[in-house]
Amino acid sequence: MRNYGMLTLALCMNGFNAYAQQAPVIADYLGEFEGQEAPIMIQHKKQYLHSSGAVVTDKMVYFGFYRLVAGVKNNAYGAFNDAGKVIAPFKYDEVSLEAEEDNAYPQKNYSVVIVRDHGKYGAVDSLGKMICPTVYNEIAVMDPHLLKIKKDGLWGWANMKTGQVLQAPQYDDVNQSYVLEGAVQISNGRKVGLAAADGHILVPAEYESFDFLGYEGSPFFGYTKQNKTGIMHKNGTLVTPAIYDKCSHGPGPDIFAVTQQDKTGFVNAAGKTLLPLQYSHVESLGNFVKVAIGDKKGVVNAAGQEIIPVQYDDIKSFDGSGMIAGVGPVRNAYNNHGMAPYFAVTKGATMGLFDSTGKQVLPFAYSDINVAIYHDQAYIAVQQAGKTGLLDNKGQPLIPVAYEDIPVIATTTYLYNDANAGTDKDDFLPVANDGRIGLFNIAIRKEILPPAYDGIEWQNSQLISLRNGDTASLATRNGAIIRGGKQYGFFTAVDTNRIVERRYDNNESVSLLTDITGNVLYANSYWEFRDDQATRLLMPVNAKSDHPHFNNGLLKIWNASRKNLFVDTNGKEVVLEGYSFVGDFYNGLALAGKEVAPGQELFGIIKRNGEIVYPMTLDDMAAFNDSLLIVTKGKQVGLIRKDGSAFLPIAYENISAIYQEALFKVTSKEKEGLVDANGKVILPPVFDYINYREKTGLLEVSKDGKKGIADTNGKMRIPVKYDELYTNRRGDDSLFPILVKEGKWYFYLDTNGRAFPYKSLKKQGYED
Repeated sequence: MRNYGMLTLALCMNGFNAYAQQAPVIADYLGEFEGQEAPIMIQHKKQYLHSSGAVVTDKMVYFGFYRLVAGVKNNAYGAFNDAGKVIAPFKYDEVSLEAEEDNAYPQKNYSVVIVRDHGKYGAVDSLGKMICPTVYNEIAVMDPHLLKIKKDGLWGWANMKTGQVLQAPQYDDVNQSYVLEGAVQISNGRKVGLAAADGHILVPAEYESFDFLGYEGSPFFGYTKQNKTGIMHKNGTLVTPAIYDKCSHGPGPDIFAVTQQDKTGFVNAAGKTLLPLQYSHVESLGNFVKVAIGDKKGVVNAAGQEIIPVQYDDIKSFDGSGMIAGVGPVRNAYNNHGMAPYFAVTKGATMGLFDSTGKQVLPFAYSDINVAIYHDQAYIAVQQAGKTGLLDNKGQPLIPVAYEDIPVIATTTYLYNDANAGTDKDDFLPVANDGRIGLFNIAIRKEILPPAYDGIEWQNSQLISLRNGDTASLATRNGAIIRGGKQYGFFTAVDTNRIVERRYDNNESVSLLTDITGNVLYANSYWEFRDDQATRLLMPVNAKSDHPHFNNGLLKIWNASRKNLFVDTNGKEVVLEGYSFVGDFYNGLALAGKEVAPGQELFGIIKRNGEIVYPMTLDDMAAFNDSLLIVTKGKQVGLIRKDGSAFLPIAYENISAIYQEALFKVTSKEKEGLVDANGKVILPPVFDYINYREKTGLLEVSKDGKKGIADTNGKMRIPVKYDELYTNRRGDDSLFPILVKEGKWYFYLDTNGRAFPYKSLKKQGYED
């Protein structure tokens, strides 16, 4: 593939030198760029300036790949490249830009310009070299390397890069072969053959058609002769005679399905019959084929062996991703779950399971069998008498066939949450009966909790919350119920061995801290414990659990009669004196407030021992991102880290994030600036506005009414000295060229700030 990037750079430098030395053309008006063109008027004639600044046309008719452009000037067609170099002079009756850009397969890329002059066609490459003279009746692209050329009613072909004629026109038609990569299909009359790119004959033109057999890069293809088909090798050797009604791919790249009088069999690449013409229907199952004789079905493998005899009512195949294998020979037999395909086989009203070798691994005892994925692990789900069970990918039982549902396998809407479970959470699966769920541990193959609950939630790696209507319970990870069954109460695990119980007795409620065995460690009749009552401002997102818990050995007692009351894991009260407010601790730190005057409270950050980390000087604190807080003091704001260290001084009226670049826009004295993620000033706050353009990574800036463009390193790409500045309105990856006004003149600037050789006293208006 050509190095278009280096080519464009070299040509751009030539283009810059060219227009930099020209005296400016005075235009009637200049318009804004939209993509690669801008309307301009010169001597009362509307024209279009290319984004290189080096080409003006009456009309741009086509924008091709690699930023080639075809245009019209003085009623003649021409073409030019991104740098403004004319590669096909403006003298042709027609110009066609033929190109393809395939990022996945760059070897398929090509670019060529086909021109017509006085009824004759030629071709020019993307560098401007004439590769085919204008002597042909027609020229078209055949493939990324070849041009098909027509002369005197006959077709041949030429090398697209050099123009060398590889095959002089002598065929009725030539086309890219779709059965043999890199070959050319030649036609004479109604007969077709195959030729190599250099013109030598691979298969003489004596066949009616060729057929693709379904494997990319395969050396075999089908051919038709006297309305019958056979299989041929790319060297022209016949694998089978043309005696079949149909030939197609089989389960492997060297095995083919052949059909005659509605019966199908299988042959190999040597033409040997592996299975006779006996099947009434065949269906691809990835690297296997489902075959049928009448209404009975079996499976043939990639070696052409009937591994499951044709004696069953139906067969469905599962690949290791749990999907039913579909049509197509390229499906891999294995996958990242380490599971080979399985076949669920129906016999009467029951189903059994066979593996990829044809061995039966489950008896005909089930009403349905499916492969399912849970936590990236493959399982086999079986149903029997309306109940479901689960097997591992070896066919060994994990969950007995005793449940109406396994919710996570069936993706139903039972309430099960294992977000806070331990590292072995993949071992636990919910099971359901009669609309209620329980829990099963597949590692020990034991039911942990019976299906008796409306919802199950892991509160931490050791304790599980259970709901059943208005009744709550708490269980250990082994399924032992340690709390619950009492109506209207609830339990919250605030540590792996500490529980807050909310009890309702005699129309009164009380919150208690207990241990696992039920010993009351702390009681407070004023403690109104709620799961959603916590101060999480200092926590990163991944640490903000669904309910409060001990942090740094302390749990905050909210709504107590004493301020800033905490309790440690032994139930001992800890009071942080001297503050009007102290929030929950995280990583040894907590938000704190202090009343400095009636009705005035200031905030800061303290350690667990009461030591001040950030002084009580802030009017407000709020989350900014996962690692920073925005803090307010008077009418000014700054940023601090969640450990209390300063990030940006409290010296701005406003701070906002430019997340794509880890940059922050700051406002001071109604002027905007820019700082980076290290707090370094990129642009001082002296600008009227800073506008970040995401796709280009550049900034439009204005200062004292003048405009310019800066990059995110603070370098001025375009100095801030222009009265007006209009960026490219359809520039996908660039703001340039831009239209600017300085003094009374409008003119264009390229990405390096160099002026195009056109200027005007007027910008195009709506009426122009």
